[in-house]
Amino acid sequence: MYSLIMTSGIRRLMEREFVPFVLALLIAQIWFKWGSFSLELVGFLAVWFVLGLLANILLGALKR
Repeated sequence: MYSLIMTSGIRRLMEREFVPFVLALLIAQIWFKWGSFSLELVGFLAVWFVLGLLANILLGALKR
């Protein structure tokens, strides 16, 4: 995480990842009731990754 923040910068990171982060957090809070913090954390990170990927794809398509 440290190297990601240092290479991208906190402002750029927040601009790109804030919305996917919040959406993933809401999804995890509402639907992930697996009874294990570790499983829910992995699920949250996976959803955040997929939402971030989709956001990057959409932003790339809109810039073209």
